[in-house]
Amino acid sequence: MASPFPDPLQMWREAVTKLESEVNSLATGSTKSQDVVRALHQFSNVSLGIEQVFEKVIGEYLRRANLPSRKDVMELAASLRRIEDKVDRLLPVESAPAPRPPRTRRPASAASAVVAEPPAAEPPAADRPKRRSTRRKGG
Repeated sequence: MASPFPDPLQMWREAVTKLESEVNSLATGSTKSQDVVRALHQFSNVSLGIEQVFEKVIGEYLRRANLPSRKDVMELAASLRRIEDKVDRLLPVESAPAPRPPRTRRPASAASAVVAEPPAAEPPAADRPKRRSTRRKGG
């Protein structure tokens, strides 16, 4: 049974397909013109020039602020990797740690507690002094 409502995703796919075909035909036709190709070449050159100027300005700013640039950080990371690789070659291959013998000796505090006399039995409840309550009354 067909839905009475149109599928919005199908409509979207059709619109995108139509737009792509129109853009492709426009691009194909316009690249045959020398004026369009020349304009694209100039735009590319200007864009590259702006990018280089921006990179120089940011580099100079970072140098004056005594901050590393992305290039400096990448060089430092590469240098650190080389150093770590050299250290790894110098270190022996790690093996599993040797098993430790079981600990059979007791610490001094535990040993003295075993040797000392056991505590005396508590006195009967009647012989114990009464404790005062810390609770407030009437509160």
